[in-house]
Amino acid sequence: MGRRVEMAIPYILIVSKYYTRMNKSFYFLILILVGTNNLFAQEYESYKKLLDTTITSKNLGFDKNITVTVPFEWQEDINHDFPLIIVFDRQNQRSHNYILNTIDYLTSNEQMPSSIIISVESQQKYRYYETLHLASSEKGLALENEEFIFEELIALAEKRYNANSFRLLIGHSRYGYFTTALFYSKINDISAIISISPFYKQKNVNLIDSISNINVNLINSNKYYRFGIGNDYPSDFTQMDSAITKFKKSNIKANGTLFRNADHNVTPGLTISNALYEIFEYWSENQSKYFSDDQKKISIITSLENNVLNHYGCNLRFGLGVLNGKGWYFYNESEFNQAIKAWNVLIENYPNFSEAYLYIIDAQMKLDINTNKTENEFKNSLMDSSIYSEKEKQELLNELKEMKK
Repeated sequence: MGRRVEMAIPYILIVSKYYTRMNKSFYFLILILVGTNNLFAQEYESYKKLLDTTITSKNLGFDKNITVTVPFEWQEDINHDFPLIIVFDRQNQRSHNYILNTIDYLTSNEQMPSSIIISVESQQKYRYYETLHLASSEKGLALENEEFIFEELIALAEKRYNANSFRLLIGHSRYGYFTTALFYSKINDISAIISISPFYKQKNVNLIDSISNINVNLINSNKYYRFGIGNDYPSDFTQMDSAITKFKKSNIKANGTLFRNADHNVTPGLTISNALYEIFEYWSENQSKYFSDDQKKISIITSLENNVLNHYGCNLRFGLGVLNGKGWYFYNESEFNQAIKAWNVLIENYPNFSEAYLYIIDAQMKLDINTNKTENEFKNSLMDSSIYSEKEKQELLNELKEMKK
């Protein structure tokens, strides 16, 4: 079928030192991707490419090539799930890579949660039909594509890659049209859509009418629809922008941006960062309330997590860096009991981040607390963690020995 075969990019984890104001050093991980497979090889701060694979779709009847990208802290066999982002049109490498790098940038800056990213390629001979509804043509496969996404792709993400029920779909051009259609037909099965340079009308299909007829009383949580349109479909923008005004005080959070002079292939870069920011702004706001130096009450995290759960209909964990940083704030203020509590919150959310136990041990030593139990927990965690190499594990064990001298 002329499938393009790509070499996986190898990655390594390099151990560096983190120095506190107390001149005490601890290890943290920096993810560095090395290697290149073509002009568009990618490097991430917070993610790693897990694999390229092919799904032979029983619904579509042909192969779909996908790439699975996961956060550096992802581990298959631990109780930690992540939101799912599906990015269509993997074959358009410039826009696809820009979207993934934007996700990486915002994640690295704690502006959005770490996510499972599945990139889906469309073969040119199928792309038109897999986004075409049967109402427009007897050759349309949009329904089969919808079934592929929800019955095969999302099911795989949840079973194999620890995806939770938060689902964000990103599509450009024909997939902007298709993802908009999914916002109508599957609104209670998705969390957010970013539709880039969509058109809204095909033969016997008018998505502007469809979206405007959504019954907000049947929606189970807040839903986000973001769209960006350039000089390709300005009249569609005007009509959709008018249609969504009815949702201003509802749980449909719809908003669009017109880039009046932007060409069709430029709109992905112009749309993606602001759309992602707006979708996760409420999550970031609540995370910031926990991280604030003025927030001394660690238990507040429960109510903040509930805010996020009630807003999105799904738990979105706060970032590893923020949870770790809260512990270091208390440590550097010599509030060692509070630091221990904060790092225990970190471990509850990221059990494979074993070095957090070293931070707790250090704080316990400041308080003359027996560290035997924590040392055993550290060793058990380190044994089970897959985010460290064997060399890095040994270095962390050596660090413990140095601490105990």
